[in-house]
Amino acid sequence: MNSNYFNRLIWFGCLSVCLPIILAGVVYYHYSMKQGISRFQENSAVSLNIIQQFTEKSMHDIEDDLLQLALDPLISDTFSMPNYERNYTSQMELLNKISIHKSKTSLIGDIYYYNRAANLVLSHSEGYHKFDSFKFRSDMESLDDKQLEGQWVYLPEGRQNGFLSFALKLPSLSTEESKGLLMVQLETAQITKYFDNLLSLTNNESIYVIDEHKRLLLQSRKTGDPTSGALSNDVIQMIGDGESPNGFFFVTGPDHQKYYYSYLKSMSGNIYVSMIPYQAIIGELSWIRWVSIAAVLIFIAVGVLLTVINLKYAYHPIVKLMHSLDKKATSMRIRAETLSEELAQSIPPLMERFLQQWLSGNFIQSSTLYDEFAKFGIPLDRNYVVMLVKPENRLKDRRFRSEDKSVVTFVLTNVMTELLKEHTSLQGYVLHDAEGLGTVILHFDRSVAQEAAIQDTIQYAQAVHQALMSYLKLHVSIGIGRLYPHIADIRVSYRESRLALQYRLHKDNEAILYIAELEGLQKQQAFSYPGPAEQQILDALKKRDYNQACAALEVYTQTLKTSESYNIISQGHYVLLSSIISSVDRKGEGISEILEYDVFEQLRTKESIEDMYGWFTQTLFPLYEKMIDENYNTKGRWVIKQVREYVQNNVSKDISLAECSEMFQTTPSYLSRLFKKEVGMTFLDFVTECKITEAMTLLIETDRQIHEIAYAVGYTHRNFNRIFQRILRMSPSDYRAAHR
Repeated sequence: MNSNYFNRLIWFGCLSVCLPIILAGVVYYHYSMKQGISRFQENSAVSLNIIQQFTEKSMHDIEDDLLQLALDPLISDTFSMPNYERNYTSQMELLNKISIHKSKTSLIGDIYYYNRAANLVLSHSEGYHKFDSFKFRSDMESLDDKQLEGQWVYLPEGRQNGFLSFALKLPSLSTEESKGLLMVQLETAQITKYFDNLLSLTNNESIYVIDEHKRLLLQSRKTGDPTSGALSNDVIQMIGDGESPNGFFFVTGPDHQKYYYSYLKSMSGNIYVSMIPYQAIIGELSWIRWVSIAAVLIFIAVGVLLTVINLKYAYHPIVKLMHSLDKKATSMRIRAETLSEELAQSIPPLMERFLQQWLSGNFIQSSTLYDEFAKFGIPLDRNYVVMLVKPENRLKDRRFRSEDKSVVTFVLTNVMTELLKEHTSLQGYVLHDAEGLGTVILHFDRSVAQEAAIQDTIQYAQAVHQALMSYLKLHVSIGIGRLYPHIADIRVSYRESRLALQYRLHKDNEAILYIAELEGLQKQQAFSYPGPAEQQILDALKKRDYNQACAALEVYTQTLKTSESYNIISQGHYVLLSSIISSVDRKGEGISEILEYDVFEQLRTKESIEDMYGWFTQTLFPLYEKMIDENYNTKGRWVIKQVREYVQNNVSKDISLAECSEMFQTTPSYLSRLFKKEVGMTFLDFVTECKITEAMTLLIETDRQIHEIAYAVGYTHRNFNRIFQRILRMSPSDYRAAHR
């Protein structure tokens, strides 16, 4: 077919792809916008519900608390006291009571007590003040004139200071003329701040709270034009006249803009309204338009590209087949080369395998030893020395993982091989070690003096250490065995190099360790076990003083280090571990749990003082604290159970926290914290609850007098009435009458 037909077919394919995608994009856009508005309505309803619960609870709690204060005998008695304006003791007691109630919530600005006969005002912020010069005098007079007590209202002075007021006449239960007032001022800024934190669109959305008299109580601190979205009286009337407890609707405002309203009516009569311009909602959902356009363009581009490619391949089947075969052939060739390289690298040279088996003691002799060495071209008439290179803190280095052990060994052996080539005076063999150590066997002509050969070996070791530290930031320790003239003794030199690495326990500042120098300088040092340091560690752990325990451990390890003995340093840490395990609980509880962590095996793998110190501070000390906490928690729950049973069985007694702590051998402060944690209330509240519960049972089931029941639960008659009234909001006699 000619090219014109081919191009027309491509255009037809592109159009068949574009039209369905564009149609699907339009449908998706309209559906997403509808779902977005629906989600916004749900979110707005949820926000209003949260704000309603917070506001209702806050205002009701303040009302209840003010009512309790009004019913307090301390207030009612003030109206019968002669010369109360000079009774400073009673005034101070009342001020303390007001301060307690004011501090219960941060929403309260102040609480005022007004005594009409004494012509005085008591408040938390100003203390004693004459009524004639009191700054909120006009607010209190307005309350009397308009009979607004028992309602949340804005008063002239309070509104200027940002306060919403609520007042009760005093005495509260009297039908006589009011002798005074008790007024609380609510800081509207605290509640509106909470509103603003909850709003999803703080720059556009407004929240209003309207009371049952259609008065505006609260409004969020909306930024922007204050007149554009004001809540009109018509909207308030529309919401108030509706029968539905919640809903949403759109209204066109005086600025000819469309506004979305969502409202919620509470059981108390308050109405909560959310308002936001409709354009703000559309603006928030504008991302849907751009996402839809981007998705349509991407799908069109992919569809057009796939159409062109598929049509091209349909008209060129042979080219497509050749390309496919060529790719498969190239992939197979690359795979074959990779497998060959991996196979060559995975099988070490036979000579290296032979030397590894000989050093590890796993060599099975099939002929004479000399024949085996001669077969691999290893010279027999030379002096031999073995050197081991061990990486330090490999697992602490974030560049390496536990499975990178073979990678680190490969790096070590490569560096050692390259440096061996640079030292033309040295000859030898570099081996891989299964334990992650770099191993090198050096051999020297027998005409070379032993001191010179050892010096060349040490210089080579220094070059290896410096290269690894400078270029790879890899710190290593190097152990060197003695020089031996017999080929079979390289195994002895290998064991000596491993032994030299053990001296890192007290030679941790030396990177190169030569066994002859270490054993030649070794002498018996005067040494005494650091018992005081061990006791300091145990005492610090019991007191949960982690820093002091680490400092004492530092003294302990430095004292062991002065012995310059591998066995003393190593076994000393085992002795310390045993002492710490024994101190978990002298009765043996918890020891089996800590041994489950195989701590002795963990300590055995640490080969330097730094590793041992880090293991004690980072692993064992936190494990010790965990075991102590679990043991204390088990005992603590038993103690709390016994204390609760004792209180419930002895409600007639005057039970104290000190008495219970002494009875169960704990401190009062510890028992108080433990009781609050396990029971969820303080010890005193629990005792009061048990006594009142017993009193409720006696009131219903017996005919005993009130004062007899009070004495039966360990109270005086007056205290019993006061506590019963505070908890149940009714007197004992009213409770008996209501439940019989």
